[in-house]
Amino acid sequence: MPAARSEESHSDPYADIAAWYDLEHDGFTADIEMITEVLAGARERLAVLEIGAGSGRLVAALATAGHTVTGIEPSAAMRARGEKRVAALPERVARRARILPGDAINYQLRAEERFDVTLLGLGTYGHLITPAARLDALRLLRDHLKPDGMVILDVDIGGPRRLVESAGQLWWQGSWQTTDSAHLYVAHTITGAAGHDPGVVEVTHIYDVHEQGGAVRRTLAMTPLALLSRGEVEMALRHAGFSEVTIYGGYDLAPADELSPRAIAVARR
Repeated sequence: MPAARSEESHSDPYADIAAWYDLEHDGFTADIEMITEVLAGARERLAVLEIGAGSGRLVAALATAGHTVTGIEPSAAMRARGEKRVAALPERVARRARILPGDAINYQLRAEERFDVTLLGLGTYGHLITPAARLDALRLLRDHLKPDGMVILDVDIGGPRRLVESAGQLWWQGSWQTTDSAHLYVAHTITGAAGHDPGVVEVTHIYDVHEQGGAVRRTLAMTPLALLSRGEVEMALRHAGFSEVTIYGGYDLAPADELSPRAIAVARR
């Protein structure tokens, strides 16, 4: 069962696994519900900028809720899926959404564009693996906020640390069957190891795909993640010039403590 990794996957870890990403994530709504709660009470339509839009799950959900949403996504494979998702929305909703190429510190917007809310969802912040990159990204987000605009960060605290502490152990993420004509079975496991740089875990994603009774095709994708703490997230936001920083411990917006698996950070410009 050889493991496949294309040349493109070296520069874009999602190139070979984008087809399976939505099987795992489309049914996940806890972050959408959390963002909706954070934005409750705001005027009906906000201008939202999401960094790391992936296949457009949050872009589509927020546009459907009535907001105007710009997504930034570096992976061409994921961006194509996001554009397809947006195109499938009702026309009046689709015209409020767009997904552009770029990453957290390099994206092309008009100089005068400003947003009510900027967002790094579902662990995107952890893909910025150096303090300098995280600070640059936050400062750029702040530059694109309107006065009193809001930033929301959804940071996975517990997951990367668990992978370092259990280096070499496989963690089952789930299995699914595609609903298209191929009827493929897809299983996803991950493992981690300490990265070459301090404060980084190298995550290996393992996707095993097969037809019923057929041979298994294994695909590997590697993504580095930063090992972060609640304090580091708060300090970075304050150094980037944000104020009124609040850190929650999870999608239920309960207060954070030392055992909280996530850091949901909400701050003002």
